[in-house]
Amino acid sequence: MVKFFNAKVKPEEELVSPLMADADEPSVMSSQSAGMRDEERLARRMQRESERRKRNERLTGSKAGSVSSSKSKSSKSSKTIMTQEEQDIVDVKMGCCYKFGMILVKSIHLIDGIVGLIFVVYGSLIMTQFDNPAMVAAVACLTFGSVLLFASIMGGIGFTTNVCKRIGLVFSAYTAPCVAFFYLVAIIFLLADPDAFFNYLTEYKDVLFLSSALIATLKELSVFFYFVLLGLGTMEMMR
Repeated sequence: MVKFFNAKVKPEEELVSPLMADADEPSVMSSQSAGMRDEERLARRMQRESERRKRNERLTGSKAGSVSSSKSKSSKSSKTIMTQEEQDIVDVKMGCCYKFGMILVKSIHLIDGIVGLIFVVYGSLIMTQFDNPAMVAAVACLTFGSVLLFASIMGGIGFTTNVCKRIGLVFSAYTAPCVAFFYLVAIIFLLADPDAFFNYLTEYKDVLFLSSALIATLKELSVFFYFVLLGLGTMEMMR
């Protein structure tokens, strides 16, 4: 290349034209913007990971708290729940009131057992010993006696053993209102129309193993029997 007037040749970097320099500027800016976007993505990813980690920590903490609370509740319940033997020991320490209640309840069960057995035997004799029995009296005696006897047996089993969590006492307790209601109905019926009851006894005295003198005695003692029935009903409600 011919040099004019001793002009110096510029280096190659200096020979780059302004147009080429302008063309390189957008590529540099695009690379810078891409780098910024990558940094933003990385920052968002790190933020999401930190939030996820915090959520996991909260979940594990809540699970651990619920497990510990359930354990504490179970431990408290296990501490409060006592066996029947322990409950009996605690009850024995309550004193004379508890002992009196136990004696009263056992006496009621014994009386119910005796009365129920008498009614069952009497109803069975009425039913089986005669060709034309007094069916109303027989059915009433057998039904009432069976309920009393069965409740007394279940109560005795509940007192002596703890089979099935002493369910016998529960059955005996729920039977007591029914028996008390029967006594109440009997008292109301006798007070409303006593002649009908004694006329029935007189009509069927032969199949009921009764006599005229015994029926007259029962009629004279009717007020006493009212109080007896009232006392039995009260005892049943106390059971």
